[in-house]
Amino acid sequence: MRPVETDAPAWSPVVRTSRVRQWMRLSRLVRLGDTRGMSGPASPEPSPHDLFPSLWGGLWLVVAALCVEALVDVLVASALPGLAETEQAALGRLLANAVLFSALMSFKRLGYRSLFHGRHGTLVATLALTVPPVLALVPALLVAESWVQMLLVWLVPMSSWEQRAFEQMASLTPGTVVLVCVLAPVLEEMLFRGIILRSFLQRYPRGVAIVHSAGLFGLAHWNLYQFVGAMGLGLLAGWLYERTRSLWPCIALHAGYNISCTLLTQDANPNADFSAAAVLAALCTALLAAWWLRRCLRPQAG
Repeated sequence: MRPVETDAPAWSPVVRTSRVRQWMRLSRLVRLGDTRGMSGPASPEPSPHDLFPSLWGGLWLVVAALCVEALVDVLVASALPGLAETEQAALGRLLANAVLFSALMSFKRLGYRSLFHGRHGTLVATLALTVPPVLALVPALLVAESWVQMLLVWLVPMSSWEQRAFEQMASLTPGTVVLVCVLAPVLEEMLFRGIILRSFLQRYPRGVAIVHSAGLFGLAHWNLYQFVGAMGLGLLAGWLYERTRSLWPCIALHAGYNISCTLLTQDANPNADFSAAAVLAALCTALLAAWWLRRCLRPQAG
């Protein structure tokens, strides 16, 4: 076999072929869990701890999380009355989820490393292949969400307290930034993809599991105006989790979406429509990113 010359120019077909092979090798690493599952021994039957929660159990888990957070919020407000309301909410959510996940992780006999990335040795490959195209999907999601939001507000106008709540969420305070841009993406993905969808994928067909978990994610926002957008985000994050068994692409998507929404609400005219060029660019970028993700990611076994 003729050896490959090392002094080939950057535009050489040899160099381009080598780069393509490197990317394909990363893609195979992301899909490694599927091929191993096909050639290795059969997976053991899941235990009741692995199967928790069911659909109804997931609904009660969401309600329990809300109740725990409300109780902790009251305790934080009583203990630290000098904190701003958004900072109290951020601290309350952090403490409430610490209590909730301590119980959940102990019951499910699950470690945090396994929760965040279920397979070993492929984290770098997963991040390299998924995070850039995942972030490229965010502009199209924002365009779609803005259209849906305008339609919902036209059909069902917001009440005064709902308007105040959204204005508070859009305020650029330290508490809001931490709550919306950091805590929400990490903690919500841990619960809805890391715990709930993880068990749903062992109970139900893949499509049903993703839709159920996305529906619970939408309901957890407790208002009509965020339900549709949250469910759409949950469907995409659920698909990413099903293909990668990693929370990191889901967190990147969720954080990118929340950060973008927060920044857009600071615009001098937040009700302005997107230009046709911006919409077209967002859609083209999203189509390219979706093609790349679908090409690189394959359904995971188990």
